[in-house]
Amino acid sequence: MPGLQGTLEGINSMTHAKLRFAPVFALLISVLSVSVGQKSAQDPEDQLRQQEAAAHLRFLASDELLGRMTGTQSIDVAARYIAEQFREWKLEVFPGMEDYFQQVPLQRRIPSADGQIVLFGDTLVQGKRMVVRGGGPLGLKAEFVYVGYGMIDPEKKIDDFKGLDVKGKIVVARFGGEGNLSPMAALDLSTSKRKNAADRGALGLIELYKGSFPWRMLAGFMGRSGLELGSPGPDVPHFMVEDTTFRIGSMMEKQPQGSVSLKSGGIRRESVAAKNVIGFVRGSDPKLRDEYVLLTAHYDHLGTGRGRGTSTDTIFNGARDNAMGVVALIEAAQAFSVKPPKRSVIIAAVTAEELGEYGSRYLSANPPVPLNRIVFDLNSDGAGYDDTTIVTVVGLERTTAEMAIRDGSHRYGVEPIVDPVPDQQLFDRSDNANFAALGVPAPTYSAGFRSFGPEIMKYYHKAEDQVDDTFNFSYFLKFCKAYVHSARLIADMNVRPFWKSGDKYEAAGKKLYGK
Repeated sequence: MPGLQGTLEGINSMTHAKLRFAPVFALLISVLSVSVGQKSAQDPEDQLRQQEAAAHLRFLASDELLGRMTGTQSIDVAARYIAEQFREWKLEVFPGMEDYFQQVPLQRRIPSADGQIVLFGDTLVQGKRMVVRGGGPLGLKAEFVYVGYGMIDPEKKIDDFKGLDVKGKIVVARFGGEGNLSPMAALDLSTSKRKNAADRGALGLIELYKGSFPWRMLAGFMGRSGLELGSPGPDVPHFMVEDTTFRIGSMMEKQPQGSVSLKSGGIRRESVAAKNVIGFVRGSDPKLRDEYVLLTAHYDHLGTGRGRGTSTDTIFNGARDNAMGVVALIEAAQAFSVKPPKRSVIIAAVTAEELGEYGSRYLSANPPVPLNRIVFDLNSDGAGYDDTTIVTVVGLERTTAEMAIRDGSHRYGVEPIVDPVPDQQLFDRSDNANFAALGVPAPTYSAGFRSFGPEIMKYYHKAEDQVDDTFNFSYFLKFCKAYVHSARLIADMNVRPFWKSGDKYEAAGKKLYGK
């Protein structure tokens, strides 16, 4: 890989130099904290330097890292760089973890271009009205059984399979579930439906898609090669069928059993190496240190390829999305290692957000401490900034940590605002959503934007999102300091933060924490 060896040598020399001066820097911070009067406001984040933050950003968003695509060697270099910053600031490693790395099992899905379903006399062809989602090569004619949404939830006393014999048959279910689910949440339900069918001896699953998301775009997403969470293993045949008029569903409700013919080239799967980078700082208060504040930011981006627009650049550097957030984590590691807050702090750079939030999905399901000991997640993610007097905190008003975040931001002269584009459903489109769904209060701290206007769209998922002369480093430093100090104030709260009354995740939080 051109330039890679030189880049690695640069990392090594820079790291060794910084390690020599780290104790001196820590001592200097301590002296400054005492010498500038008795202001309790003196914290190590006050002394964070623009030059160092800029150096981290320039490296993580450099051309040499080729866009940090999950599953490539270039993202492994980024992971190693982050881990070495954690090591420099003496973050602790969780027991059982390999260095600072949590391995995330991913698999590459390579679907066949061939396949069709014949159902109620209609022939549904792969890539048009049908998409293969799972299973190997297949050709059979079998009975089908319609099971509604195919849901099983003992707590809600739901069992759509009750009284139905699906053994040796094809289960047909509606896509999604009751209520207004996001496309990602509905896709997540597909996994449990597939398992429900397989556990009862079914030969496979057909889902009938009727939703607000355009079928053509959904089919394109599901029908292409890509990564997904999980290790290759026994694969249940699984198909998605376009039924936006609910014609097939209506016929199923009238005739819930019948016959179906299936033909598929199947999907080939292979393992892909991926990792989250995780360390922690032990809290200073013996009574609160067994509670944890989690800081997250994704360090992957889109890799290389043909850019949109007129640019000939083929590297998606991802400076704003999300090297900015990752540098904020590194700055937090530095500040908290010098002066830990009362609660312990987990600092996690997660992978594969751009491909489906897989790193945070895995971390939320496999946390290094019991999840009910993680009292808050302050995520950092964004697409850029159009106002350098503010930070945009998606979910700011939804938790009792609102004032801590406001105070932490005001300290460095930026005003936190709530989500200005709620129609975009940004709260549920980043890594925080995986923790929120399980009950952990989890807003996302973003660079300041007031709309998804031209200044944001100029960079969002484009090759132009790089570090150049237009990048505002002064604002970037304020952003990092404000993020770190907000996290400190949350970790120092006397009463643990929680969802505000009436929030849609309040019930999950009460269940998680036994409230």
